[in-house]
Amino acid sequence: MLSSNGNYAAHNGVDAGASNKAQTPTEPADLSTTHVDTKYWSYKTLHPNANIQAFLKKDFDISRLDKVYDLLWWAGRQVPPRPLHRLKMLGRKIAITEQADLHLVWSVESFFVKPLPDFLLIHSFWTTYICDDDQLYESARGFVLSYIWLIRYKSDFEIAKDEWLLPSDLTWPVWRAFVESIWQKVVPDNPDPISKRYRYGELRISRLDQIYRFAPQFLLKHLVRGYLYSYPSYGGFFKREFAWLIVAFAYLSIVLSAMQVGLATYQLKDNGDFNKGSYGFAVLSIIFPVAITAIALLLYIVLWLYHVITTFCAWFGGRKRERLPNNHSAVVG
Repeated sequence: MLSSNGNYAAHNGVDAGASNKAQTPTEPADLSTTHVDTKYWSYKTLHPNANIQAFLKKDFDISRLDKVYDLLWWAGRQVPPRPLHRLKMLGRKIAITEQADLHLVWSVESFFVKPLPDFLLIHSFWTTYICDDDQLYESARGFVLSYIWLIRYKSDFEIAKDEWLLPSDLTWPVWRAFVESIWQKVVPDNPDPISKRYRYGELRISRLDQIYRFAPQFLLKHLVRGYLYSYPSYGGFFKREFAWLIVAFAYLSIVLSAMQVGLATYQLKDNGDFNKGSYGFAVLSIIFPVAITAIALLLYIVLWLYHVITTFCAWFGGRKRERLPNNHSAVVG
């Protein structure tokens, strides 16, 4: 439980025992209509109102990051995330995500933030659905504390409202009162108990991809998709992953031109070591593009086979479900 004073409903003039269903813990306003498993073809769906605690466990699941906690030093630092206005200064585009394990993850262009649902600002909701489950409590607590770091000034608050990160009727005075009620119970330098992931602030997506692709514990299971597969086409993949080749080829061209000029001078044309070095570098410059082309072609074939196999598996799974009796393709409330 965050704080016995942290009741957003009470701050908005709504009695905690009133009959306003939008603010009661039995029917929170911000629950999604349907939760679908991350593998969307699996048809593993959950009606949140049917089992609110089960929904919350999935909605705030950050187990993917907790699994690699010992390697997260490669993707980020154990410092609080920067406030929203600072992220805007750096030119980051705030992108909404509903995956808790993408919250505070950033790429060159975007900074992913999961919106703060209104039910996490209601004290009675915590006592009813969250506090009895240690793992859920630590995850939800860390998530709320991340917002305290993201929204430190009124400018941050206005940015959050403009980006649809906060409940529409939440005001700056109410937010300040909510934060103050939390600081009465939490030591800022040691906010435990929180999920291990939230001991880190911002995490870089490219480094998370590297961790998931090459960590020994996964045995190359995520070699293709990494942590977040964000390539809509093969062209996008090769453009991003092989962009460094432009710099490499430019460097090779400059060095080869310099060597050609050097071989034309009196000082270097009869220099045996320089001639041997120029010969070796020229051969390397011929082999390098051929090797890179071969690697790129091999990657293309591997990616094509991977997508063909996964598409076939998804198709086969769908056909198998179609043959099951009493199979429903839609969720019924």
